Amino acid sequence: MPVTEKAVLTAELRLDVQEFYSRYAECLDNGRLQQWPEFFLDSCTYCITTRHNLRLGPEEHLVSLSTRTTLRDRIVAIGQSEDYEPHKQRHLISNFRVQAASDEELRVLANFQILRTFPEKRTEHFVSGLYDDRVAIAGSRLNFREKLCVLDSDVPPESLLYPI
Repeated sequence: MPVTEKAVLTAELRLDVQEFYSRYAECLDNGRLQQWPEFFLDSCTYCITTRHNLRLGPEEHLVSLSTRTTLRDRIVAIGQSEDYEPHKQRHLISNFRVQAASDEELRVLANFQILRTFPEKRTEHFVSGLYDDRVAIAGSRLNFREKLCVLDSDVPPESLLYPI
């Protein structure tokens, strides 16, 4: 699926991709977790891994969810978790690169950094890495078919409960 047709990869589509990722970050940053699964197709994958684990294979992912239903279940689990401590997150997503495009799908790479702020504490760096995503195109709507979050550090954070 190489980027060969300029008609497929228009400036408008590139802006739509940036807007899609901005809405994704805004959803998570504003704590609208119930809306998070709506960014995905019904049949999708959401994985978190490290660069080291990525080389070892998919069975080494830190988190691996395979349907929108499992994403919803994860949100329910966050609400029921005793380990969850209320906090504010800030997703910084940059350097969007459309690696491949067709009429139905894009392969998008983007850098991310997530900052966290707990009440009465200073903001801290939580995690950074690379999104390696397959984004489905259905008319004017974009949805994640596959979202792979590759962490920069081989030492994952203590908790990966909250979506990245």
